Amino acid sequence: MKAKRVMTRHVVTRWYRAPELILLQDDYTEAIDVWSVGCIYAELLQTLEGPSHMDRGPLFPGTSCFPLSPDRRHRHDRLFHTRGSTDQLNVIFDILGTPSEAEVSQLTRADARDHVRSCPQRKGSGLSKRLPWATTESLDLLARMLVFAPKKRVDVNGALQHGLLAGIRHADAEVASLSARPVTLEFDELGDLSEGQLRRYIGGEVGRFHPAEGPSSCGIL
Repeated sequence: MKAKRVMTRHVVTRWYRAPELILLQDDYTEAIDVWSVGCIYAELLQTLEGPSHMDRGPLFPGTSCFPLSPDRRHRHDRLFHTRGSTDQLNVIFDILGTPSEAEVSQLTRADARDHVRSCPQRKGSGLSKRLPWATTESLDLLARMLVFAPKKRVDVNGALQHGLLAGIRHADAEVASLSARPVTLEFDELGDLSEGQLRRYIGGEVGRFHPAEGPSSCGIL
């Protein structure tokens, strides 16, 4: 029986991981979720009419990540890791450009600061080159979500107030949580679940809020 290849959570989530998580900062906030949503939004923009399906894919498809997957032969060679074309941060910097020294100095870990400073300086190709079919408003919102410094990144309220969403947002229907407690889902307590099981459970959650359509109409099941 051929062994089934399963990607670990580390590999699966790396492409959507905010810089502060990659660099193991302890003071991260919900800004990490804004970054992840930005990465997903970039993929959604690739489903618009215009781009070929061959051009679709994750915005930042890195294959290694500071400091969890070093090359054992170059474990202490910082330049080796930061000059690779597939390091997660380098993939990000190729599009967004390297952060300023002021932004790097805000990192709490010395090894993280050294790692970023070792990355070749560049301006970045820009989101418009990667997503040339996207509208100016779409690119503006995306650029506000994908900012290296979390304090400069747009927050959820700011993103919802963006002009791109003016015609589709229904603020009166939004419910903000008044509790500091984290949201818990019952199936989180079930341990490791297969992709099919996760789809069914998440589909059930979606169905609670959209009973008329049901989860199958959203492509979840």
